[in-house]
Amino acid sequence: MTAASDDSVEDGKQLFRIESTGHRLESITHSFLLVVVAFLVAGLASQGGTSLLQSVGLTEEATPVVSQLVPMSLHFVGLLVAVAVYVDLQDARSLVSIRRPNLREVGWMVGGFVGFAAALAGFDALLSQLGYAPADNVSVEAGREHPRLFLYLIPVVVLLNAPAEELLFRGVVQGLFRRAYGVVPAILAAAAIFGLIHYVALVDSGSRLAYVAIAVVSGLLLGALYEYTDNLVVPIAVHACWNVLVYLSLYVRTAGNPL
Repeated sequence: MTAASDDSVEDGKQLFRIESTGHRLESITHSFLLVVVAFLVAGLASQGGTSLLQSVGLTEEATPVVSQLVPMSLHFVGLLVAVAVYVDLQDARSLVSIRRPNLREVGWMVGGFVGFAAALAGFDALLSQLGYAPADNVSVEAGREHPRLFLYLIPVVVLLNAPAEELLFRGVVQGLFRRAYGVVPAILAAAAIFGLIHYVALVDSGSRLAYVAIAVVSGLLLGALYEYTDNLVVPIAVHACWNVLVYLSLYVRTAGNPL
């Protein structure tokens, strides 16, 4: 038996709902265990890539870009594999709505990206005014030493990073919470987990709290885009375009010359 609010979005999804205790516990447990296991698999894949490179003499000192690029790529491959296995084993395909975008959804990709970029830039500026400069993640730190890495990371974020993170957080985690609590709690929960998981990828320079806050805000915006369009391709595209913009701007600033 489900007790639900009368509020709903256009496609009939309930904004708020209260499922049975068993369903709620199952959604919470599956969400957290999936995130933990997925990142464990990703970490093992990344470490395996590093070990393989070292075994053939491709050390960080000898090939700094390759030694960063391969483990990062395998990290996201590990995420994709772990989530795909979960979806298959749990028969959870209904949680993930993904299809070729129509013209309306392409419009949301473009408009969503513009709004997303403006919102994050504004929020970052506000945090800076308050004295909270966001910390850097490990890829940015590595790229500052080897600017070419920013360019090589562009296909990685488009083909692996954005699809993996959106499938995990917006597709499955948000879907599990939506099924038990409704759309609004699902967006909030998935964004919070998305923000917190980024904490472990930060280096000591800058404010980790500010970075996490920006990640949470981005998760809220991407989650809302997914729920409104009901197509995971839309937040994947916006996420990928934002990361491409960030890496291109970092490359220009770090390398000190135009593309």
